[in-house]
Amino acid sequence: AEPFVEPASPAAPAARGADDYKDEELAVATSSAMGRLGPGGSWKSTYTDFGLQKRDFFVDLKRQREKDKGREAAGPIWMHLAMQAKNLSNSFDLGDLLEAMKCFCSVRYEDYELYMRLLGEVPHFVKHAAADQLCQLIRLLARRRLRERNYVDMVAAHFLQKIRVTDDALPARLLVKTVNAFAALECRSQPKFVEHFLRHIEHRITEFDADVCCLVTPLCVASYMCDNLRRAYLKRCAETQAGFQGPNYELRNLACTEVALRKEHHSFLASVPAYVHRYLEKVRQHAQFDRWGSIALPPAVAPDGPKGAHQADMSASLQLKASTASGGQQGDIFGSDMHRDVSACLTHLGIQHENGVPCGPYLLDVVALDMVNPARRIVYEVNAPHHYYEATQVLTAEKRLRHRMLGRLGQNLHMVDAPAWRSLTAAQKMTYMLKLQQEQQDENTREAKQQAAANAMRSPLPALRSNASQKSEPFKLKSVRDYSAPLRVPVPPSKRKA
Repeated sequence: AEPFVEPASPAAPAARGADDYKDEELAVATSSAMGRLGPGGSWKSTYTDFGLQKRDFFVDLKRQREKDKGREAAGPIWMHLAMQAKNLSNSFDLGDLLEAMKCFCSVRYEDYELYMRLLGEVPHFVKHAAADQLCQLIRLLARRRLRERNYVDMVAAHFLQKIRVTDDALPARLLVKTVNAFAALECRSQPKFVEHFLRHIEHRITEFDADVCCLVTPLCVASYMCDNLRRAYLKRCAETQAGFQGPNYELRNLACTEVALRKEHHSFLASVPAYVHRYLEKVRQHAQFDRWGSIALPPAVAPDGPKGAHQADMSASLQLKASTASGGQQGDIFGSDMHRDVSACLTHLGIQHENGVPCGPYLLDVVALDMVNPARRIVYEVNAPHHYYEATQVLTAEKRLRHRMLGRLGQNLHMVDAPAWRSLTAAQKMTYMLKLQQEQQDENTREAKQQAAANAMRSPLPALRSNASQKSEPFKLKSVRDYSAPLRVPVPPSKRKA
């Protein structure tokens, strides 16, 4: 046997001598060393307590985020972290600003001044920001519902430059998330940006696979896209059979998109190819069959975490409601804490109601029984605080699209708005709901009386004519064969005489 010979290790690279450095590198090293010289030739450390404070802040922020993930953040710890973020914001770079905003947005922390303080430092870095950083910033604005026109326009201007000039291309999934964010913020103040951005997406539509097509929101398709991009998107969905891939057909967005196009863009649908019509009809029929995977769930208040799994609970409740085994009578679906309060008030008042009733691809928040007219139903739409743009009383574009679609589906919605609800005490909330219920019951009673009166006037009963010349004959049964003969009633065999 041949003796084992250990392979020779690769030679270590030779150390660079002073002559191997360039003059520019030596100048940089010299200036850096001179900057560390203190008074009297002593060495001055670059270590600062301020940098340590910033590092500790992010460690505490991420740790607390992981603890409270799953519910809306509140309490003295988050107030302390928000105060630290405000004080340290002028030392953050763009990456730190985005990381801080992401952590606070993920737990729905309510502090408008904090977000504006962090956004105030963004213009210093936005000129040299990468395309993915601009996308993350606009997505954070949409997630927090911060429709600040100046910052949105600033991001749009620099993002347009990245699209047209540089090769800083975005992946298809990130591109879809970005256009969804612009649609949620209703960014149409710069027509030039919208035109070039939508054209850029149209040129890259072939990069969209079935999963990416399912990510496009109905709001983006119905309100933000132009006709050319909308047509190209629908063609791509039909080609990839979006929504019908994988073990579970996820058609939540596509089912809402089909309803929105059918109700608001009927003339546009006449111009799409026949195979797109067949695909949309397939989506519609499957949505009528699958009551779980085709209904749009309400947006979760906070992502799932240790303190709660809101999205998972809604999905499980919807699955229980859509199940034929349970008869579809169980499983309340609550979209927010305010929704729970409204339901609790109706329960305390003794009003029969159901939470999360399917209507097309949507879920009605609360459907109450009219206690005076049991054939009628009263539909309450709960506009929670996270359904408004931040620091405004304007409903988000997605919520307004939902209201329009439910109106097109024949639902008469009665709004319970957060600005009026949050200022009420527990007793005042009960009075508020009782007043709404009573007013609608009275309205339904008036409509029922008017409808009955109109029906009576429209189809009067025929009047019997009186003829004095002809005497009335006594009523008697007559045979079918001979009207002059009396009716012969057959005798049962058991009663016949032998």
